[in-house]
Amino acid sequence: MTDSDNQQKWPALPATLSNIAVTKNSGKYESVSSNYFKVGHPRLVFMAENDEQVSHVVEYAGNVQRFVGHQIPFSVRSGGHGITNYSVNDGGIIIDLSQMNQVNILDEAKGLVKVQAGAVWGDVADKISKADLVLSSGDFGDTGVGGLATSGGLGLLVRKQGLTTDQILGATIITADGKKRNVNKEENSDLFWAIRGGGSQVGIVTEFIFQADKVEPAKSGQRVPIGLQKLSYNVFDLSHFLFAWHSWITTATEDMSSLLMLTKNDSNSSIISVQATNIWCGEKTDLCEKYFTDALNIAKVEKQDESNLSYHTLVQAPHLPHEGANNVYVKNVLLTKIDDHLLNALHTMLKSSAVMGIEVRAIDGPINQLSPDFDAWSFREATLFVAMWGDITQSGLLNQLFKPLQEHGCGVYGAYSSDTSKSETTKAWSRDTRERLQKVVKKYDSKHIINQSRYA
Repeated sequence: MTDSDNQQKWPALPATLSNIAVTKNSGKYESVSSNYFKVGHPRLVFMAENDEQVSHVVEYAGNVQRFVGHQIPFSVRSGGHGITNYSVNDGGIIIDLSQMNQVNILDEAKGLVKVQAGAVWGDVADKISKADLVLSSGDFGDTGVGGLATSGGLGLLVRKQGLTTDQILGATIITADGKKRNVNKEENSDLFWAIRGGGSQVGIVTEFIFQADKVEPAKSGQRVPIGLQKLSYNVFDLSHFLFAWHSWITTATEDMSSLLMLTKNDSNSSIISVQATNIWCGEKTDLCEKYFTDALNIAKVEKQDESNLSYHTLVQAPHLPHEGANNVYVKNVLLTKIDDHLLNALHTMLKSSAVMGIEVRAIDGPINQLSPDFDAWSFREATLFVAMWGDITQSGLLNQLFKPLQEHGCGVYGAYSSDTSKSETTKAWSRDTRERLQKVVKKYDSKHIINQSRYA
């Protein structure tokens, strides 16, 4: 958008929105115009407090676009933690849902939980743990419910619960015409399918109904107990290590989840430093202790730490300000196995100074037990998730380094990628899912009013 476009006169704000509008002259503009990864410069931010206001904002954004004769950026922000940076923009409109953050337990016995999209996952965990309930969510407590729950959700308990998206039983969505719609298997089923993995391209989800799982308290009384093991390995033979780790985690019960972070060793270039985070859902048992002991034998352990804590403590929300300070570039791929393509790519990437670290996560289990058309998450065959974290100023090099691995993957987790190119987006859904999403978008937002999103 050019400066002249940005200064072009827009329609006057309706009275229903004037009290929730934040402009550049407002004292709180800086605190609401950016997200965790990028500084935004929107013309207007709307701090919506209810569904009616969300509807009015959507209608106003459509009016602005019709008035100026072209699309102005229109972003949806819940927690402000999105790696894609679609939640902020320059010169356009942001609708901020952070005031819509209520978490309510509808039925403790059945595990039914109602969560507004502006809540963050740490606060959700804190509330539902009091009822001995758990929902696998983002790795970081400040991650917003709306962005993650509509895109996927490869959380810390992914082998226990699968995707966060898969736990959605119903939702409330405001579509591009400003209408409020309830969605579930029976009602507006096309939208219900699309919002579970399709992101925000079909509308703004304001509220979810989740199916949470019951976890019995520990004998000590600790709610939603978690056994946490953190290990630091120095690895000389990465191939041997990864095959041993993968064999260990895939033969463990689904109560155990595991993720790795691989980095270069500063003192010895022939060594790869591996940080492992192993998470047991439930009170620690003899079986858990066996798994933790076996993990110590995968490779030489330089440092270890074990603790017992509650899930809400593991993902507690620090409520950090959004200052756009975390300037990293992330690429990822979904895989079905460890093979030479992965091993060669890892060795190449870890030699580059542009690469900060590589995340490897086991995602086998519940994800693989659902059909590809269950929702808009396409890649049910994936059992591994690999993500590269790097220097954003060298994004071109990072794309080249990661390309050979992506070519052998089955897809990409779109919400976990900084690359917003068309070629990257085509990898975010299978062809069948993409074509089905396109039909739903054409039906509910053919003019792409809500336009800051991956579009299938």
